[in-house]
Amino acid sequence: MTISKLAIVPKIRFHEPERNLPGRRPRGSTAETRFTIKFAKVYIKKHIYIHRRSKKNETSCARQLAINGFGIADIVSVSWESNKRIKSMLTVDEFLNNVRPTVRAFEVKLSNWRKGLTQAHRYRYFANVAILVMPNNKISSALNYLNTFKKINVGLWAFDVESQRIIPYYTPRPSSALMTKHRRRAIQIIANTSKALPVVQKP
Repeated sequence: MTISKLAIVPKIRFHEPERNLPGRRPRGSTAETRFTIKFAKVYIKKHIYIHRRSKKNETSCARQLAINGFGIADIVSVSWESNKRIKSMLTVDEFLNNVRPTVRAFEVKLSNWRKGLTQAHRYRYFANVAILVMPNNKISSALNYLNTFKKINVGLWAFDVESQRIIPYYTPRPSSALMTKHRRRAIQIIANTSKALPVVQKP
């Protein structure tokens, strides 16, 4: 089975990043799935504020992106700076070399932060940043081990559904993916489903 067949992402029909996510409850959805979608929509709206020190003001997201051997990330975002260098659609290599995007992979857990930490750490093979997201009222146990998150370079965020507030307790600085070929593959998968990402789609 090829890597592309492992990617489970919604079909994109809009340029607005928020519409890259399902707008209605999917069949067989779980509480965790609904929590993930709500978090993703808020993150897309507020990503510029959350990453206010970064100049990368554009973002494109996809759900349930699988990279063979490293699990299925609940959300993967690609962020880049809109500038004059992007005059037309680029190849993945041109996008990487000229635009220098940041790939963030999120694991979302309602509980069991230990499992979430393990899964998020695996995403470092293809992402510049890996982050575990939990409900604000369920994160206290994980916060007791914040130093562990820092040592293995995995972020820890809380999300409050009622207030739509994202609380970044620890956000690692972007660093090189452990295996750059998988980072390239992640960007291509998202490009194949998103009109917002200025990367040439592949059949």
